[in-house]
Amino acid sequence: MSFHGSPPTSPSVALTSNMISGEVKRTEKITWTPYLREYISNGYAEHPDLYTDDFRLLDELRNDCIYVESNEKALNRLIKYYAQLVFIGSKFPIDLGIEFPWCLAFSPEGSKPISHRNMNYEKACVLYSIGSMYSQLGNSENRLSEEGVKRACNHFKSSAGCFKHLQDVVIPEMRISPTVDLSTYALKALVNLMLAQAQECVWQKAAMDQLRDGTIARLAIKIANFYDAAYELATNSSIQSVFPRPWLTHMQVKTLHFNAAAQFRKSCECISKNKYGEEIARLQLANGYVKRAFEMLRSVSPSVVSDLKSLQQIIQTNLARAVKDNDVIYLEQIPSPSALPPIQQFEMVQPEAPADVLDPVSLMLNNEQRSDSLPHPVIGLPLFQKLVPFAVHQAASVYVDRKERIIKEDIIGRLDELTEVFDSTLQSLNLSATLFAATDDSKDGLPELLLQQAADIRNEGGSKTLYEAWQKVQQASSKNSNLLEDAFNALDDEHELDEDLRQRFGEGWNRPSSQVLTEQLVAQGQKHRMTLLSAQKADDIVRKKLDKWAKIIDVLMLSDAELERSVPYDEEDDGSRQALAKRLKDLVLEMQEHRKLRKMIKDQAKRTSNADDISPALLKKAAELTAKSPVVKIDPAQFEDLFVDNLRKYDSFLMKVDQEDENQGRLLRLIAETHRDYLATTDGSSRREKALQNLNQAYAMYKEIKVNLTEGAKFYDDHARGLMSYRDNCQDYCYRRKMESNDIMRKLQALSINGH
Repeated sequence: MSFHGSPPTSPSVALTSNMISGEVKRTEKITWTPYLREYISNGYAEHPDLYTDDFRLLDELRNDCIYVESNEKALNRLIKYYAQLVFIGSKFPIDLGIEFPWCLAFSPEGSKPISHRNMNYEKACVLYSIGSMYSQLGNSENRLSEEGVKRACNHFKSSAGCFKHLQDVVIPEMRISPTVDLSTYALKALVNLMLAQAQECVWQKAAMDQLRDGTIARLAIKIANFYDAAYELATNSSIQSVFPRPWLTHMQVKTLHFNAAAQFRKSCECISKNKYGEEIARLQLANGYVKRAFEMLRSVSPSVVSDLKSLQQIIQTNLARAVKDNDVIYLEQIPSPSALPPIQQFEMVQPEAPADVLDPVSLMLNNEQRSDSLPHPVIGLPLFQKLVPFAVHQAASVYVDRKERIIKEDIIGRLDELTEVFDSTLQSLNLSATLFAATDDSKDGLPELLLQQAADIRNEGGSKTLYEAWQKVQQASSKNSNLLEDAFNALDDEHELDEDLRQRFGEGWNRPSSQVLTEQLVAQGQKHRMTLLSAQKADDIVRKKLDKWAKIIDVLMLSDAELERSVPYDEEDDGSRQALAKRLKDLVLEMQEHRKLRKMIKDQAKRTSNADDISPALLKKAAELTAKSPVVKIDPAQFEDLFVDNLRKYDSFLMKVDQEDENQGRLLRLIAETHRDYLATTDGSSRREKALQNLNQAYAMYKEIKVNLTEGAKFYDDHARGLMSYRDNCQDYCYRRKMESNDIMRKLQALSINGH
């Protein structure tokens, strides 16, 4: 896989310049078109062929990132691509499925890129390259001319502005951790470095214009501070691997150089103020800075060395002259360096990102909206402008989520919950068996529901099926226990071997003990063991339930005729009991009508939801929001009032749910009271009712045990995967320790042989 970027002048300490220029990040070819076509087709419901030219131009701009020359034309292409990325960020999601590969800055040729499915990562890397390109243009200017030094200064300020905008705006928009070369420390280091070079251009212009020595000194001390700040940031422990050593040395030498230059210029000012002792002190200080700089001249450009030698020569010449004059004429006391007043800084530069980086979209649209103007000469017209802003699609998604939450949770969920409460109440009261046993039609045969339950049990095999399922669960439990024991046995064997070898070789066996290294593995194993013990206790509870109910469950295995003969009839009947049972049955039937009503409410709510499309209203609202500026950022929160208004259509359904809640509460109170009265009419002598209740409960227990066993089997299956992984980790550890033991023993035995 080949990667490309700036010409191989990196690390960019140009041999003919006394300044540094950054390098453009390297990337490989990717294509936007298929991903954008798919998203437009699915997400916008538009035909992607309408944007064929936009696809082509965006891919061409992306390809320009691969082979980048160091000139203004290449810079403009990068800026144009960056501007389009800013604009389409409002049209498409941050993750379109495209992997954007970029190598770290300063990484050697052939380095593996770091890829992210993140459009803002792409934008950040492109802006980094723009900042680097500005530094290259600044470094290539002829700073011997007045115009050349001005252009270089502006380029370095633009470079600093790009890195500052990248740090403050673009990186936070990525929503992922930046790569190390895009980290805060790295970008701040670049900002300070570029400002140092911009200030150096101002200093050079001041020297060319022969401004006062005090002014030039104040400019120089600020340059030194910029370089020093860049070095401190660049050598932070979190980014030590980012910047090449020649860069760091360059920053250190420049810091010392301009500290010396500032003191030299300040010493010149001292002459005009008759401060001859201070003049010598500052020249001595300057000479010390230069000497320190010469001690670290490694991998810096010849231009930097030449500048330093020139400065050293003039400092030493002036120092010799000043000392002689003071010894013969002035006889002033020379102050200590700490007694010298500090040189006040004169900061003349700030980061200045170009307008087509700060707000490219406004430039594109302003030119488009003016009928008498051509497209912007650098960034042109925006691509995919006719697509609806992505925020509108986000807003539609937010509305759908809220609508579905109302439908699924507040309407359907609540109605289903009410029905579950009613059914569980009937079951807790054994009402189904009561109605079977006590109503008039019960003597015509067994209740239909009981016959259905018996058929269900017969089809599934009764308690035999449950015992077989329980046995499979136990087999799975034993398998998991064996897996855990295998892991612990491996750790125990390794520990015993390590202790034996430690006793055998004594101090020569100087590796960490197994007990220390396996602490985490042992803790994990204990957690697995506790999990298994809890599961086995639950298995025992299920087995006790099965043993308790197996015989009654198997009664339901009988044929319908045999089952009917097994259920006794009561010889006597009580009219009041019949009346109460009928009342109970009527209340249950009333509830059945509410069940039908609930189904109607749910169906109507679903139909309303399916027909609920607020896209036209969202588009109208978006048009209002962007009426004054098409590039204004739209947030889904701006549609909140529209959401509230449109969700009111579900208020009537919510009111019906509340009514159902009230009606069910009333019915359950009546059922409870009637059932209490019904129980009061019998002393528990209704043998038929008790038999039907037992059979009804046996069926419920059959279903419950079946669910328990199914969940148990699934648990052991899932847990087995975790245990196999844990066992493999333990065995891998033991294997590595064994290989290590063999190596140590060979070395110790070799030493023993050589010793003899």
